Amino acid sequence: MPSNAVAISPTQEKKRIYLETLGCAKNRVDSEIMLASLQTHGYELTLKPEVAEVIIVNTCAFLTEASEESINRILDLSDFKSKGNCEKLVATGCLTQRYQDSLAKQIPELDGLLGSNGFEQIPELVHTMYGGSGQSQLNLQQKPHYKQFEEQARVQTTPQHYAYLKVAEGCSNMCSFCNIPALRGNFSSRTVNSIVTEIRNLTEKGVKEINLISQDTSSYAKDFRNSTGLATLLKSISNLEGDFWIRLFYCYPNTFTAETLEVIAADKRFCRYLDMPFQHINDDVLKAMNRKINRRQIENKMAEVKASLPGAAWRTTFIVGFPTETEENFEELLEFVSAGHFQHVGVFSYSHEDNIRSAKWGDPIQNALKHERRKRLMEAQQKVSSLRNNNYISRKIKVLVDGISQESDLLLQGRSEFQGPDVDGLVYINEGTARPGTFNNVEITEAHTYDLIGRIV
Repeated sequence: MPSNAVAISPTQEKKRIYLETLGCAKNRVDSEIMLASLQTHGYELTLKPEVAEVIIVNTCAFLTEASEESINRILDLSDFKSKGNCEKLVATGCLTQRYQDSLAKQIPELDGLLGSNGFEQIPELVHTMYGGSGQSQLNLQQKPHYKQFEEQARVQTTPQHYAYLKVAEGCSNMCSFCNIPALRGNFSSRTVNSIVTEIRNLTEKGVKEINLISQDTSSYAKDFRNSTGLATLLKSISNLEGDFWIRLFYCYPNTFTAETLEVIAADKRFCRYLDMPFQHINDDVLKAMNRKINRRQIENKMAEVKASLPGAAWRTTFIVGFPTETEENFEELLEFVSAGHFQHVGVFSYSHEDNIRSAKWGDPIQNALKHERRKRLMEAQQKVSSLRNNNYISRKIKVLVDGISQESDLLLQGRSEFQGPDVDGLVYINEGTARPGTFNNVEITEAHTYDLIGRIV
């Protein structure tokens, strides 16, 4: 029997397990690994918490708001102990990792806790809970460290035609506003072979869009000796056959190389879409954030990308209300966004956390002012997005059809290469028919702030 195998009793095999994921797409991948591991060990999976004997919540604790949401959801689901079939309630992931010394005491309804690594060990935790008394805990190190996670099976929870694929875990950037290194450990890449093998397996199953994710995708393989980094991985992916998209999320401007750009430009299957969080544009704020880059370098990188990938869609994120941000700093950011560089922008109000380095400055900017700045920045981007979307009218673009629209049964919905799943706008199709998971040419007839409308041609 493999060293990580768990002996499951016949009675435990019949336990039904419900798993709920909170937070980002990276959490989703962790949940998919847990589901596959549980299924392999004979547990039955269910989408109905009311019928499950075991309920697992894979939590997020990146911000205080996310921690509160995770705690509230755990408490909500604990009600199924009295009004459902729930016998065991488990918390996994970042909340457990962040509050490992206090969470068990604060939420006595929990029967088990698993840290933010070793997700394939969830069957062992469930087995331990049924074999003993009191709360069970696994993998709650002070700082998680990841071994290579090469060939872990997953139960895909996205629609069949697109998937997320994690190329690395952890982060070593130490941005002053971020607690990810403490929650997820240092940056650790998967091997090229394991990633390419997984992509091949996914595309053979009919997946048409692979979304590469990590905390810092452009630093891929920087922890390997004698590696040329992300470009090497993308070249290997290019050698695969098939009609599919590869989309990159979470790239850093200071580690995104010219060689990587060349590889992307050479293969149309790499989406002309770049998710590159800048967080700010003022040099003083960037320095306080420990972003290791300045405005001039950001603008040079943008010019480099535009020259190699003309017409590419940019997605970025910004933080407003950082403790050292002045009104003048914010106005500089507002002017930068208003210049119209980006297709998609996410704006976050700074969250004061107790386990981040920027906590030394306190939280001097009032929440009302943070929210006002966020609103102004989003309004500026909305104008930009509207103008950019208008440029698509009368153009024919390739669209991956997701299926029937959530807005109306009379519409189909899908996405172009310029629109990432879950975070960007959609293409609504009001003429023509198509199967979910197929590529279709769509002529755009209308444009709105975030969404496009068109017909299949």
